[in-house]
Amino acid sequence: MALSDEIKARVSLRALAEQTVAWDAHKSNPKRGDYWAPCPFHGEATASFHVTEPKGKGGTFYCFGCQEKGSVIDYLMARDGLGFTAALRALADAEHIDRDADPARAAKVKADAEARQREAEVEASEKAAQNHHRAAQIWRASVANHPALIGYLTARGIDLGAIGGVPPTLRLHPDLPCYDGGKRIWRGPAMVGFIGRQKLLGIHRTWIDPGTPCRGRARLPDGRKVPKQMLGRTGEIFGAPVVLAKGSGVLLVGEGIETTLAALATARQSGAKAGAEAALSLGALCGPADNTGRGMKKGRAGKPLPSALPDHDHPRPGWLPPNAARRVIILADPSTKCPETARLNAERAQAKIAPHCTQGARLAIPRGHWDHDDDFADIALKQRSASATENAKQGELNVE
Repeated sequence: MALSDEIKARVSLRALAEQTVAWDAHKSNPKRGDYWAPCPFHGEATASFHVTEPKGKGGTFYCFGCQEKGSVIDYLMARDGLGFTAALRALADAEHIDRDADPARAAKVKADAEARQREAEVEASEKAAQNHHRAAQIWRASVANHPALIGYLTARGIDLGAIGGVPPTLRLHPDLPCYDGGKRIWRGPAMVGFIGRQKLLGIHRTWIDPGTPCRGRARLPDGRKVPKQMLGRTGEIFGAPVVLAKGSGVLLVGEGIETTLAALATARQSGAKAGAEAALSLGALCGPADNTGRGMKKGRAGKPLPSALPDHDHPRPGWLPPNAARRVIILADPSTKCPETARLNAERAQAKIAPHCTQGARLAIPRGHWDHDDDFADIALKQRSASATENAKQGELNVE
């Protein structure tokens, strides 16, 4: 076995990563070898960097924001800017691993690694099937056009009359538990979204305020919002959308369901017959980045800025438009923490999506600039409350 395989099998990625990151205690589950933290490779406030290491060695990582992924070797290369050989030597020396090949030792390490891989594949397949079955059960138990769901969407500023009512891909389940790190942190009503264009691949869940009238997202006792969650076949649901409206060749796409619905209502009020889909995560909307030859520039938050270039050859590109879409309008999300990060992520999404549309893709930026935290749903709610604001302030949503 190659030295690289032995290092992957014997070195703890978790121990190496925590030299740099601080694990999120709410999301991490050390007993299962499941760890989450803000990504060390791009600027973010949420914990989207995920390390899986159930055996205490041989871990892997994946960031749902910038799509960096790999083994302990890939992590050290990305963190310290090392080449492959230099990273191997550094890890081998740090863990006192003999660089010289020993056939007997190599054979044992290889056999152990292959056994762990087979075990992991079987476990992952079984878990994916279980998650899909559970997602289907929840969807069937959810109710269409429930008054609580109508109240929630209205509370988010969405004009349901403009879009013909609640989309059929959204339902309400009256009593769902929410688990984080294996612990139940909430239970209550949730908006359930049907993930998949034709068949059910999974569900998206948003827990809502159980009060009457609904005041929006449900919150934990400490004031944090109950986290949104997806459930389904792992791997298949990444990039699969919640379809909110069929269109006539022009398609709106946003990260979140509420943001996309608010923009759809604005478009329909102007007479446009655009369709709409929610990509459900920033990583799925933007897709993996092409970091080849990119310097590590830092943004306002002091963290590396993402690349505006997509990796067109990546096997998991995230959200892509259906064949019928001639033009896509991408609903951007600004940020006061790092406007430059928000802009670069949006430009990468545009560069990734545009080649798949005959008329290209363009960005719709709320308020026309990047240095604020209002998405289209926030602006729609404020406009409805004020009842007198120019439509242009919602951003460029002209779909003609």
